[in-house]
Amino acid sequence: MYLKLVIFFSLFAFTCKTNAQIDSVLVCKASFKNSKFDNQHAGSGFLLRHNNKIYAITAKHVLFFAKTDSMKTISFGDELKSWILYSKENKANRLITGKLINENIDEPIIMPPKGDWLIFEVKGKIPDNIAIYSLRNTPLKMNETVHFLGYPYKNEHPITVSGTFIGLTEDNNLKLDVPKGNYGGCSGGPVIDKNGKLVGIVSMGYFNEKEQKYVFEPASLDYFKTAINTHK
Repeated sequence: MYLKLVIFFSLFAFTCKTNAQIDSVLVCKASFKNSKFDNQHAGSGFLLRHNNKIYAITAKHVLFFAKTDSMKTISFGDELKSWILYSKENKANRLITGKLINENIDEPIIMPPKGDWLIFEVKGKIPDNIAIYSLRNTPLKMNETVHFLGYPYKNEHPITVSGTFIGLTEDNNLKLDVPKGNYGGCSGGPVIDKNGKLVGIVSMGYFNEKEQKYVFEPASLDYFKTAINTHK
């Protein structure tokens, strides 16, 4: 598994360099009217095209680290100054998000969240060399290879990690077999299949002491589909 990971990452890095450095994952920067709550790395994020509209995506649980003291629910109220997605590798690649699509003043900020997606509209022009994903329309097959991308904290470059789909959780999220690692900061990054189609987003990951194994459970596409249909 380690050798496969090194080979895939090397090929991915080479591909990015030879294709005008397409940014396949970005970093979230949260700025509040009270700057003491600002967070320069509030998880990872990416762009998603669905039904001819583009959305900025990250994980809902990043609000644990990017919120004010008075924020108790999935809502910024009037406290957010800006939520920006940007590339550490190409400073010109940045975009400003608009309205939070799945704002819910009745949903508390808890862990694990119900459907670990934050879905923003996008304001202004999107730089040409930022990847825009689309949803996969068919279920994953058992033992199918997938990849997740993200920016670990303090990393100046993103990582790409390969894993294997091994089933679904009780909440219908994905279960992946991935190498044990410290992926803090990658929350909200895309999980894609071999064709680059989105199958989920980086959500929960931890080491199960009782079973002595690493558990990685990305959020599935279910919540996004429901939230977008509700927004209509």
